[in-house]
Amino acid sequence: MEEKKTEANPCENKKISKRYLAFYIIGLFSVALVLILLSYVTQLRADKQLANLNSELAERDTTVQGVEQKLLVLQGTVSKQEEDLKNQEEQMTALRTMLNMTADEDLVTVLKQRLDERDAYYHLAMLEKAIDADDSVAKQQELTYLQNTYGLERLDGTAQNAVFTGEMAQRYAELALKVTQ
Repeated sequence: MEEKKTEANPCENKKISKRYLAFYIIGLFSVALVLILLSYVTQLRADKQLANLNSELAERDTTVQGVEQKLLVLQGTVSKQEEDLKNQEEQMTALRTMLNMTADEDLVTVLKQRLDERDAYYHLAMLEKAIDADDSVAKQQELTYLQNTYGLERLDGTAQNAVFTGEMAQRYAELALKVTQ
C-alpha cells in the first residue's frame, strides 16, 4: 500500500503541478494582456495630448503670423506718418518764413493777428469810402464795427497786438475824428 501511495503521490504531484503550471501560464497571459491594454490606453492618451499640443502649436503659429503681419502694417503706417509729419514740418517752416515769424511765435496767434489786420484794413477802407460818399449811416456802422470788434487800444496802436500801427493808426484817428464831428 505504501507503494501505491508513493506511486499515487507522484501522479498526483504531477497533476497538481500541471494545474499550478496552467494557472501560472494563464495568470502570466492575463497580466501580459492587462499590460498590453494599459499600454494601448496610455498610448491613446499620449496621442490625444500630442494632437492637442499640435493644434495649440498651429494656433500659436497662426497667431504669430497674424501678429507679424499686423506689425508690418503698423511699421508701414508709422513710416507713412513720419513722412507726413516731416512734410508738415517743412510746410510749417515755409509758412513761418513766408509770415516772417520766429520759431517761438505761435502760428495760430500770428494768423489770427493777420486776419484781424486784414479785416480792420477792409473796414477802414469802407469807412473812408463812406466818408467820401458822405453816408452818415455807413460811417457810423463802420466806426462802431471797428471799435466794438478791436477796441480803441488795438486801433490806435497802443496795444501789444495792435491792428493798426504807425501811419495807419494815425489815419484811423483822423477818420474817427471826421465821423464824430
